[in-house]
Amino acid sequence: MLFCSASFMGFFALLLLVYWSIPWRRARVWLLLAASFYFYASWNKWLAIIICISTLVDYLLALGMEHSTVSWRRKLLLCLSLFANLGLLCYFKYANFFLLSLDEALIASGSPTWFRTLRVLLPIGISFYTFEAINYMVDVYRRRMPAERNLGDFMLFILFFPHLVAGPIVRARDFLPQIKRPKHCDWVRLHLGLQYFLMGLFKKLAIADRMALFADPVFDHPLDFRTPAAWIAMFAYALQVYCDFSGYTDMAIGTAHMLGYKLAENFNMPYLAANIAEFWNRWHISLSSWLRDYLFIPLGGSRGGERKTCRNLLITMTLCGLWHGAAWTYVGFGAIQGLMLITQRIFHRWCKGQPRL
Repeated sequence: MLFCSASFMGFFALLLLVYWSIPWRRARVWLLLAASFYFYASWNKWLAIIICISTLVDYLLALGMEHSTVSWRRKLLLCLSLFANLGLLCYFKYANFFLLSLDEALIASGSPTWFRTLRVLLPIGISFYTFEAINYMVDVYRRRMPAERNLGDFMLFILFFPHLVAGPIVRARDFLPQIKRPKHCDWVRLHLGLQYFLMGLFKKLAIADRMALFADPVFDHPLDFRTPAAWIAMFAYALQVYCDFSGYTDMAIGTAHMLGYKLAENFNMPYLAANIAEFWNRWHISLSSWLRDYLFIPLGGSRGGERKTCRNLLITMTLCGLWHGAAWTYVGFGAIQGLMLITQRIFHRWCKGQPRL
């Protein structure tokens, strides 16, 4: 059920009516959990079951880390969780990409091949809930937050349907306290949520889908068009990507507000950024901050000198590109973004050493 579909509108209207009619907080939590499971199972029920099993495993491993005082045992439990979550992500999203890449490399070298693609159905939003599970497990390991003892609350954190499809990536320490907080039907907040939802719907249907009419034909058959059409398609695609992604995020934030939950802002007018570093602080903010906290800083961050900092930036952005899609074009996109960030960093440092006029 896409947010802009009639089936979702009916589903959410009914859920909202029942949700605020129930006076008990725990009953609302279980209603949201059931609705979230149904939302995901409407795509594929087996994939919904896989998510639930993965969530249960993370719940038990986090409790094990919480109760353990032995350092090596805590590391082992964290590694098991990371292996399970990243293993699911790699299998569903990247298995065929790696197999095809290896197959093409063998063909290019003249060697016989026997690799065949797997019949894998990609779970919706797997990149988002995998990163959410990882941030929870790492924060519990670092003792930045206690392990969640209520299984229903933890499953709602992972399965909460507004952020399941296209984000934003939710931090456990921000979302779990909201589940326990008493909620009351607030017309001001309902109105705010509806405004967010309608704004996102307008971005998606009135702008993104219209821009696709200009971009798609040119990208599908570029040799059939002249240079002016290619430029128009490029700018149309830039608008399409932004309005599509930010539109879905706005609809997610709006539906969450109407249910009494607050999700983080994910876009802050990124095309008005002054440089590439500021752009990534404004574009998909939840992903940029996640990569900073759970990849760039653990790699060493800005510690260890300029060369290591540039290396960490390049690794982080290359993996960011791969996160966006299982294709070498995405890997190249990420590497180019990393090189641009490195160039901007070096240029900024050089400018600071120059005399002011």
